[in-house]
Amino acid sequence: MNFYRLLPFPNQEDKFENFQKNNSVSIAWDKLGDVNGLKRSDIKKKFLQTYPKESANQLVPGYFIKFLEMKPGDIILIPYSSQYHIFEVVGQYYYDNQEKDISLKHKIDVRFLKTTDKNEFSTKMQGSIATRPTLTSLNEYSTDLEDFLNNNSPMSVSQKNSFMFFNDEGSIVLSFSDNISKKRIETFFNKVLDQI
Repeated sequence: MNFYRLLPFPNQEDKFENFQKNNSVSIAWDKLGDVNGLKRSDIKKKFLQTYPKESANQLVPGYFIKFLEMKPGDIILIPYSSQYHIFEVVGQYYYDNQEKDISLKHKIDVRFLKTTDKNEFSTKMQGSIATRPTLTSLNEYSTDLEDFLNNNSPMSVSQKNSFMFFNDEGSIVLSFSDNISKKRIETFFNKVLDQI
């Protein structure tokens, strides 16, 4: 299973509702046509020929390679309106000649899984999700995303990074770094409990 972050703005147009309604996601650059079977070098050459004014954008061939590599079971996270929307890939890349909207011709079929507030995840992960590239890998955060998909909501650490508990018996203080996940904290507590 691979994890990706995709922005819902092909051709700088808001297509999030189309993604939801059509159960498919898309990226721009429709004039490239079908890229099935093409290698990165072929896509790069075709991109430079088709979009010479965008020659400075060296990331586009990589977007299409990621699109071509996606397979059923992979996960796509789409940030939109201060929330994260999670979709599962159910098909493989195809170029839809029948699609009238040029922003939606490069497609991958998906099914919606769930939505969550972005603060459910670590500050570090939020920073990665907020980066500018259209499509990027989130495999670095696979543990956090798997926890979330398994209904174990990751712990938010965006507001503060310590907890304190006091009562008549004593106190517990826990401090942690910004990129910590709920699973790591559980592992830590299990080790502490084994030592007591």
